[in-house]
Amino acid sequence: MRILIIGGTRRCGPYLVEELLQRGHSVVCYHRGEHNICFSDGAQHLYGDRRKYAQFNEQMAGLTADVVIDMIASDDRDVKAVAEAFTNRIQRYVCISTYHVYKAWEAAWDKAPSPQPIPIPEEAPKRKQLHPYGEEARFEKLLMESAALEAPGRGDFPVTILRWPALYGPRDTTPREWYYVQQALDGRRQIAVPESGQALFPRGYFENMARSAALVVDHLEDSGSVYNAADLDALSVRQIVETIGEIMDQRWEIVSVPRRLMPPAPRSQLLPYSCDPYDVEPHLLYDLSKIRAELGYDDLVPAAKALESTVKWLVDHHPPAEWLPLSYADLDEAIRKARALNQL
Repeated sequence: MRILIIGGTRRCGPYLVEELLQRGHSVVCYHRGEHNICFSDGAQHLYGDRRKYAQFNEQMAGLTADVVIDMIASDDRDVKAVAEAFTNRIQRYVCISTYHVYKAWEAAWDKAPSPQPIPIPEEAPKRKQLHPYGEEARFEKLLMESAALEAPGRGDFPVTILRWPALYGPRDTTPREWYYVQQALDGRRQIAVPESGQALFPRGYFENMARSAALVVDHLEDSGSVYNAADLDALSVRQIVETIGEIMDQRWEIVSVPRRLMPPAPRSQLLPYSCDPYDVEPHLLYDLSKIRAELGYDDLVPAAKALESTVKWLVDHHPPAEWLPLSYADLDEAIRKARALNQL
């Protein structure tokens, strides 16, 4: 089949391109050319800006595709442009969404946890408020999903939505794991973990999530409309810290700190609770039974191996200093206060 990928040059994109090529498909990547990457023979590049909708529609009119995989749709306008261009022309529109749509994320952001199903199934309650990224950032997956699911009402436009988790892997542009790796590289002997590190946040290794999208292409006849996708082995914050310590041969003491004493996260990082990038309440653990039963999903790379690859890349390629900035003075103060409470 001929697959059009909108995006595809960053994060999971290159892995998805290679996965599809290995399965015998032809692939066209539509992107702006800002992150050119050399794919295996067979992948084509088509340059353009998907948000210049008139230009996008004109380019798509001359393009033949069986499946469109949209990795960068941010809101309803992006989806409506694809539907306008490809209704009655393709076998499937695969739209990448996120855990942000769930009410559990809204509860975490508002710091007012409410009862939620754990693990979270696809039919779990959704948010009512728009996402704090705001209008200027043009990021609202709730609107995106609504537009995608409503599009078939105007014609033949089969849709599958994949709700991906927090992504990680080598060459990540927003690596949450750097929070822990940086502390190990700086020789920290103590590391503060909120509430004993119990929090569970859905995570997806780049290669594993690429596999989830490729499986949708393999199951066009019987794929459902919405799937959660994430690594099967969900690591808690404490397990992430312990595993990174083992990978880096870092001997540190893990200190449990009450969440209210943890240094706050910079608002720009969009972390709802503390500076720990995987700290969240309630848990955001995904129910993965549907994608496993219907598409046969399994991790291509086990979580421990995936984390090892990510950590080793981070050790060799430090992210910019402004990404997840740390204040060791604030962390030390949080540890001191936690120890004082334990002595009461």
